[in-house]
Amino acid sequence: MNNKKEIRKKYRALRDQMDPASVLALSARICENIRSLEAFQNADYIYAYYPLGNEADIRPVIEEAWRLGKKTAFPKVFGDEMRFFQIDDFSHLHPGTFGVMEPEEDHPVNWKDVLVLVPGVAFDLEGNRMGFGKGYYDRYLKELPGAVTVGVAYGLQIADCIPTEDTDIRLDVIVTD
Repeated sequence: MNNKKEIRKKYRALRDQMDPASVLALSARICENIRSLEAFQNADYIYAYYPLGNEADIRPVIEEAWRLGKKTAFPKVFGDEMRFFQIDDFSHLHPGTFGVMEPEEDHPVNWKDVLVLVPGVAFDLEGNRMGFGKGYYDRYLKELPGAVTVGVAYGLQIADCIPTEDTDIRLDVIVTD
């Protein structure tokens, strides 16, 4: 299965078929695994995402980050690019592009020494990631050479091998349940 379209279809279907109880339980495990990362413990700044559909729900990690005094920012799409905006409460997010919860545009950030929690459709253990195919994260991460990038995935989203292109950015760590 080398065709990216087929891979996306397969792994999206696997994720979309998960029942709410499994999403909750596996997301809780993923959150614990993120919290245990030295990169999370040492991070002052975190780029995060708000879960769409059955994506791993990392909101408890973000709430923990706020309790610890860490700064967080969430992405907003502008045409072909993505920018991050600082928020300190989920009420600052609203439905935006592609139905994704996006921040108000009040506090843009350009943090460099940052932990980036990255969603995706499928991953492999080499750090390769497949998103929805628009390249937003790859373009953004290319400009963040000092960032620690963490793919967030359920175990069922791990493929043997993700086909890559020159524009794909490899992640530092993949955290699963």
